[in-house]
Amino acid sequence: MGVALALAVAAAAIAFAIWPLLRGSAAAEAGALELSDLTNQRDMAIEDLRELDFDRALGNLSDEDHQALREQSKRRAVGILKQLQAHEGRIDEEIEQAVAALRNGSGSKR
Repeated sequence: MGVALALAVAAAAIAFAIWPLLRGSAAAEAGALELSDLTNQRDMAIEDLRELDFDRALGNLSDEDHQALREQSKRRAVGILKQLQAHEGRIDEEIEQAVAALRNGSGSKR
C-alpha cells in the first residue's frame, strides 16, 4: 500500500513539473499555425492585387471596377498586415518576458 501511494505521489509530482512544458508547447504550436495562416492570407491578398492589375491590362475590367475592387483588396491586405504586426508584437513581448525572467533567475543565483 505504501509503495502504491509513493508511486502515485511521484507520478503527480512529475505531471505537475511537466504540465507547463506541455501547455507552452501547445501554445507555441497554435501561434505558429496562426502566423502561417496570416502569412498565407497576406500572400493571397498580394496575388489578388496582381490579378486585378492583370485583368485590367487585358481589358477584362473597366477602370472603375478595377479601382473599386483594388481598394477593397487593399483594405483586406492592410487588415492582414496589421494582424501580422500584432502577432509579431506579441512574440517580441514574450521574448522580452523570457529574457527578463532569465535575468531575474540568474541574478538571484549569484
